Amino acid sequence: MVMKKIAIIFNPKAGSGKKAILDKIIKILSSTNSIQLFETKAAGDATDIARKESDNFDIIVAAGGDGTINEVVNGINPNTPLGIIPMGTANIVAIEAGISNNVQNICAVINQGNTKKVYLSNINNKKFILMAGIGYDAQVVKNINPKLKKIFGKLIFALEGFKQFFKLKEFTITIKTNHQTYNANWVLITNAKHYAGSHSITTSTNIFDEHLVCYIFPNLSKLSFLYNLFLILLFGDLSKSDKIITVRSTSFEITSSTATPVQCDGELFGQLPVLIKNNKECVNLLIPN
Repeated sequence: MVMKKIAIIFNPKAGSGKKAILDKIIKILSSTNSIQLFETKAAGDATDIARKESDNFDIIVAAGGDGTINEVVNGINPNTPLGIIPMGTANIVAIEAGISNNVQNICAVINQGNTKKVYLSNINNKKFILMAGIGYDAQVVKNINPKLKKIFGKLIFALEGFKQFFKLKEFTITIKTNHQTYNANWVLITNAKHYAGSHSITTSTNIFDEHLVCYIFPNLSKLSFLYNLFLILLFGDLSKSDKIITVRSTSFEITSSTATPVQCDGELFGQLPVLIKNNKECVNLLIPN
C-alpha cells in the first residue's frame, strides 16, 4: 500500500465525545499514511483550510457533520479525493454513500481509495451537496441552540420541529423555474434521497445523480403536514402526495415579500431571495468498494 498524505479537517463542535473516535481513526490511518489534523475554530474555517491545503495532500477528509462537509466542498480542489468521517447529527452524506460509523470501515474506505463523482449545486454562488429548505425546516434550523444540538443531537431537532408544527407559520414564497412560476408556504430542493437522517423522501435523485428535485408545498396546514409525513414513512417518496407539486429544473429563483429563512445542508444559510442552480460540478467522494 502506497503511503498517502492525508489532511483531516475536524470540526470539534460537530458532536459530543467525538474526539476519542477520531483519535482511534488517526491511529489506524497513521500506520500506513502521513496524517495532519486541522481543527476548525469558526464558521468558514473548513472552506479556507480545504482551499489552502487541497493541492498539498493526496486526500482531504472532512471529520464532522453535513455542514462541515459543505464547507470543505466549497474549498476543495475537485481533483483531490474527498473522504468523510461522519460525526454530525444527521450524517446524510455518509448515509447516501453507504459509509457506516464503524471505525474500521471508515479507515478501509479512506485507504482503499475508491471514488465516485458527487454532483453539486449552487445557492447564490455557494456550493451545496444535499438540499436547501425554505420556510418550515429553515425556521427549525434557525431556532436550534448550538450547545443543545451538540448534547442532544437529533432529539433537539425533533423537539423544535414539533414546536414549529403547532405554530406552523405560513410563509409566502414565490418560485420561478425555467418555465413556470409557483406559490408556496414551504419549499424543499434536494439533490439527495435522504432527509433529516436516514428518512427517504424521494426515489428521483441522490447525491450521485445530477438532477435537482423541487418539492413545493402550496397550501401547508397541520393536516397536510401529517398527511405528507405519513407518505414519507409509508413510501419514502414525497412525489406520491397529491398535496405537493414536484418540479424538475436546472434553475430556481425563490423570493418572498416577507423575511423567510433558508437552510442549506442542515445549516442556516440566511434569508430569501436565493437563486439555486444545478451547476453540474463534481467532487470525487471516497466510497466503499
